[in-house]
Amino acid sequence: MPVLFNRSKGKTEQEVSFHQDGLSFLYHNFFGKAITQSILIRHFISVWYGRRMKKPASKKRISEFIEQYAVDVSQIKFPLNTYTSFNDFFIRELKEGARSVDQNPDHLVSPADARLLVFDLSEENSLPIKGYWYSLYQLLKDKSLEQEYANGWCYVYRLAPSDYHRFHYIDDGSHEKVKRIKGVLNSVNPIALSSVKHLLGRNYRELTLLRTKNFGDVIQLEVGALLVGKIIQKHRDKFEFRRGEEKGWFEYGGSTIIQLFHKDIIIPDADILEFSRKKIETVVKMGEKTGLKK
Repeated sequence: MPVLFNRSKGKTEQEVSFHQDGLSFLYHNFFGKAITQSILIRHFISVWYGRRMKKPASKKRISEFIEQYAVDVSQIKFPLNTYTSFNDFFIRELKEGARSVDQNPDHLVSPADARLLVFDLSEENSLPIKGYWYSLYQLLKDKSLEQEYANGWCYVYRLAPSDYHRFHYIDDGSHEKVKRIKGVLNSVNPIALSSVKHLLGRNYRELTLLRTKNFGDVIQLEVGALLVGKIIQKHRDKFEFRRGEEKGWFEYGGSTIIQLFHKDIIIPDADILEFSRKKIETVVKMGEKTGLKK
């Protein structure tokens, strides 16, 4: 199991993964790999499974999920008996005040509850995640953006299945239309990341250029995953946003948010950088400080 740095506890710990054995079969077993590459990555499989998770029968998974992950139900906005399906619970909202958004304009904050890795792109020709490498161009599919951010900072937020799956704006600002980048769907679990070449570069993703008040132009990509596919944006066209405002959410599955910053704009927090150099993700909450304005 992967090791995480739990910032709130000040120590490392092992992560619990939902259906770990199934992922090991799909990405490490010869026959599992064949199934994954030939069938499971196809979009229709994700659509089919997503529909299953929206059916009333899927509600029986909720209690098992809460128990396995020790989900804090006291933070959930609505009573458990009001959720109509597992997906309905998966995209749950939290009570007001369950997350505190740091309002200091000089503080960079997390857009989501996640496990975070930070990379200095001036030291890397491509992005390493759990032993997997891919180029900036493969991710962005845009030569000008690749060149503009080639020496910047890259923040990779991996949302585990147990995480709150809504994501938020990191600052005041505005954006134009959200861009869709086609791809197939794979899991973003570390088991998959270490086993499939160019995995994130092949996943469906959506790119937003955030013109922020305090951190300049920030590229944000939301990445779809195996058995997910669906990324919900509250505002797909031109929009003015506020720090902490909800940007959207992922439907069932684990997903990833990637943010790119210009080098002269921010300074990542030292503890996150320290563990990132060891390829250990740091657990962060939405609205929590992850860096400073330079």
